[in-house]
Amino acid sequence: MNLNLKKPIVFFDLETTGLNTSKDRIVEISLLKIAPNGTQDQKTYRVNPE
Repeated sequence: MNLNLKKPIVFFDLETTGLNTSKDRIVEISLLKIAPNGTQDQKTYRVNPE
């Protein structure tokens, strides 16, 4: 898929221990940044769900 971007766009993905927002926790956060020239920067962070 081609994106016609004028500014960078960032996509977020969260991995959790479940679907209950009052009980479950985020364990991983991933980010994908796409620049108008097509370059991509990806970061993934693991979070301790204590």
